[in-house]
Amino acid sequence: MFDHLSVGVRDLDAARRFYAAFFSPLGHGEAAASDSELAFGPGGLVRQFFVYPVSGERVAGLGSHIAFSAPGRAAVHEAFDAAVALGATVVRPAGAHPDIASDYYGAVLLDPDGNKLEIVAGTMH
Repeated sequence: MFDHLSVGVRDLDAARRFYAAFFSPLGHGEAAASDSELAFGPGGLVRQFFVYPVSGERVAGLGSHIAFSAPGRAAVHEAFDAAVALGATVVRPAGAHPDIASDYYGAVLLDPDGNKLEIVAGTMH
């Protein structure tokens, strides 16, 4: 069901220490890092859980989004169209987005309450 999850943090270095310790006993490790995000996943090989810095008084929820795996491109469009019909706001339209990954195909929406949802048929790994 899930492709990946992202959460916002105030301090990327502190988050690296925390999540490395937290995930290690679970068999997950750092899979990628840059100045703008960290990624963790099984064996440190697959990027499934992303952490990136956000600012503001309320961090939880500001940078968070949930990405759902879709069985194919048609399903991305079906879910996207249903969400838009029920009041979602388009952040990234359904389609190929090679700026994210060469085989990425998906969409990003805000539900009527502002929660960021992503639908992914291509991989980000």
